[in-house]
Amino acid sequence: MNLVNEVLANFVKIAKGKEVTLESNVKELGLDSLDIVDLLMDMEEKYDIEFENEEMTDLVTVNDVVKAIEAKLK
Repeated sequence: MNLVNEVLANFVKIAKGKEVTLESNVKELGLDSLDIVDLLMDMEEKYDIEFENEEMTDLVTVNDVVKAIEAKLK
């Protein structure tokens, strides 16, 4: 599974039935900052990357999350 699909799948799991696209706003999906932190921690563990706290608070859309992860993987 590629990274984009994996991130989308994780958002679908925690968004509880709402339609999720790359343009989806994480708050409109009903996710709070703890949900985002949990998702990023899972990605950190899986891909051996690390996010600073301030990086996590700047993520507004699902695409922002994907781009942040991709940037860490380079």
